[in-house]
Amino acid sequence: MKTILIPVDFSKESEQALIVGASIAKRISAKLVLTHMTEFDDVSLTQEPIDSMTKRIDYSKLTAKRFDEFLNKDFLQDIIVEPVLQNHLDFSSISSMATNISADLIVMGSRGNKGIAEMTTGSNTEKVVRSSSVPVLVVKNNGINFSSETILFVSDFKEESIEAYKRISQISEMLNSKLSLLYINLPGKNFKSTKQMDETLFNFFTKAEHPDPVSAIKKVNRYADFTIEEGINNYSYLSSADIIAIPTHGRTGLSHLLYGSISENVANHSMKPVLTVKI
Repeated sequence: MKTILIPVDFSKESEQALIVGASIAKRISAKLVLTHMTEFDDVSLTQEPIDSMTKRIDYSKLTAKRFDEFLNKDFLQDIIVEPVLQNHLDFSSISSMATNISADLIVMGSRGNKGIAEMTTGSNTEKVVRSSSVPVLVVKNNGINFSSETILFVSDFKEESIEAYKRISQISEMLNSKLSLLYINLPGKNFKSTKQMDETLFNFFTKAEHPDPVSAIKKVNRYADFTIEEGINNYSYLSSADIIAIPTHGRTGLSHLLYGSISENVANHSMKPVLTVKI
């Protein structure tokens, strides 16, 4: 059975992730694993000092109650749901948990164009996107009904993105989605002529062991814009794509500060669901 991991903090954004996760679970006969993380040294739960063990027990009971209330949804009927309480607040560990439970997908909530701020809806979403070896689907609490009819894979089609392309192709097949491909052509030193793009694409699909690289090249949409983000957002609405899929380098530290992450920015600002796969 396939497994979908959803980190939750019982917010509206978490509920939106749960709705999307349930929709996917029903479609592919998957189970949902919901994890809630906390720091037990946080004394905000009570005004009176109590010993650590008692606090853990009380918090576990409180969380179990919140889980019961959170999972009391009609759309979860006939879906296997497994709640898990983690005794630490470390969103970078989500990747390890996803690997340990053989998760096929992580679904997380975001506040969309307001920026991603706190708990599962903030910089923590970026941490998971940056560190996870399991594909991450970031969804927005914007009232738009989730659909996976068309997945738009955006790439520069360099060799380093081949494995991400294969993973996203597998997810597309799993969701029975149409996979659309997009190359953003930028002005200036990054501009490529049609011949140069064809050479890049032919090399990509050949190295990806595509059975017919020439026909694959013809299916890649080319779109010119001033930045990658503008190109992705503009084309995704022009083509009515349901999900934007994009590889991520998972940069951290100085590298991340210097170069940033297009995938994180798109996941943060796009109102459409964004699927990231680490290169």
